Amino acid sequence: MSVNKRFSLILTLVAAVVTGTCAGALLNSPEPSFWVQLRYGASVSDGEYLFDSVADIVPGASDSGAFKAAGALIQGTVVDIEPGIAYASDDGESGSPVVAYDSADAAMRYASLVVRVDKVLAGRLGQGYTDGTVRIRVEQPATTTLAELKESIGTAGTGLMFVHNLAERQQLLGRPVTDPVQLAYAQSVHTPIGEGLFVEESAGSPVTAPLMDGRRAAQLLGYTYVSEDSEAEPSPTPTCDDLDPCYTPTSKPSATATSVPVGGTEPASTVPPSLTALRSTLVAAACAEGTAADPSSC
Repeated sequence: MSVNKRFSLILTLVAAVVTGTCAGALLNSPEPSFWVQLRYGASVSDGEYLFDSVADIVPGASDSGAFKAAGALIQGTVVDIEPGIAYASDDGESGSPVVAYDSADAAMRYASLVVRVDKVLAGRLGQGYTDGTVRIRVEQPATTTLAELKESIGTAGTGLMFVHNLAERQQLLGRPVTDPVQLAYAQSVHTPIGEGLFVEESAGSPVTAPLMDGRRAAQLLGYTYVSEDSEAEPSPTPTCDDLDPCYTPTSKPSATATSVPVGGTEPASTVPPSLTALRSTLVAAACAEGTAADPSSC
């Protein structure tokens, strides 16, 4: 065999090995989590001053200060994400012009999570609940494209979701939507209440609260928050004054047996409850409020 042919064969073998290694790395690399991508760069409100227990979110719960309970508690599976509505400024609900979703002029975009409703556990779903599905409004981060979110939709999982039809919610809060374009949109979507999406990303794993601040989720679900560097950190204590009043605590017990009211002793466990356990406690809270969809579950 000539030197040139040997050299050509060596290059071919090296190329094959490199190509195979790269392909294997791509196949073995974990798929980016849907919720990690959705949270990254998005403004997430933890509702810290609005309610002090997940029991306050359950349909039928009495008002806690400025907070009103959800319209419905559902168990559902995220199956898709679609374009929703886009605004020309980041104060979209304060009169900012609506623009095309893919417009370069869009400063804020709300996508729609398409959720297959497996069961309505409490309350009722409003307008926009059709064909066994509901669309939930979520902010799309500027750092993530809708296409990227769609690619990872298989990791979104099944969860318990506190929701309220957006048009009905705004009416309840005394801020009715009057613009025809925004009203049509608001009637077609539900909004997560109290950032209340509790998701099981894989069967049997502890529940996550993907739209909620980690410390706040731990406080509400009854476990000790552990930061990324594995050091346990206490939940923050709200600072209140006349300009920034805190919530008015209710007398109702927490929906979770181990949850801790503000100022109490932190629980020892660092593991969130399972989806099954959380569902049981939330349904029990709905039974106490008289809003459970299935009275036989009480």
